Amino acid sequence: MIHSLVSLKSIRWSALQIITAGLLVGGVAPLTASRAIANDYSRCAADLVGLGIDGETAAAACALAFRPTEVSGCVARVAEVSAIAPRDALSACSRDRRPPEVATCVANIHDALPVPDSRAVLTRCHRSLLPVRYSDCVVGLAETGNLSTNESLSRCISAGYRPENVAPTYLPMN
Repeated sequence: MIHSLVSLKSIRWSALQIITAGLLVGGVAPLTASRAIANDYSRCAADLVGLGIDGETAAAACALAFRPTEVSGCVARVAEVSAIAPRDALSACSRDRRPPEVATCVANIHDALPVPDSRAVLTRCHRSLLPVRYSDCVVGLAETGNLSTNESLSRCISAGYRPENVAPTYLPMN
C-alpha cells in the first residue's frame, strides 16, 4: 500500500512539472515570435529609409503592413528594375495585398519588353488581381501577338475584352 502511495505522488509531481514546463515554453514561444516580427518592422523602415524615403513615411507604411519586409522588398525591386522613384513604388506596394507579386510583375515586363512608361506598368500590375499571371499575359501577347507593350498592357487588364471565334462551339452549324 505504501508503495502505491509513493508511486502515485511521483506521478502527480511529474504531471505538475510537465504542466509547468509546458506553460513556460508556451509562454516563451510567442514572445520570440513577436520579437522576430518587430525586427521585420525595423528592417522594413531601415530598407525604405535607405532607398531615400523619409523616416515618417517609411514608419507609416511599415506599421500598416501585415508583412512589412514584403513591402520594402517590393519597393526595392521595382526601383531597381524600372525608372520609378521609390516613393511612387511605395504607394503601389503598400496598398497591394501581394507586394512580392507586384514586384515580379513589373520585373518580368521590364526584362522581356521595351517599356515606354514604367508608371503604367506599375499601376496595372498593382490593379491586377493576379499580377504574375498578368505579366505572363502582357509578355505573351506582345511577343507572339505582335502587339506593342502599351496595347498588350491594355488588353490584359481589360476584363471586358473577349476575343471572338477562338474556342470551338458545340452548336451545330445549320
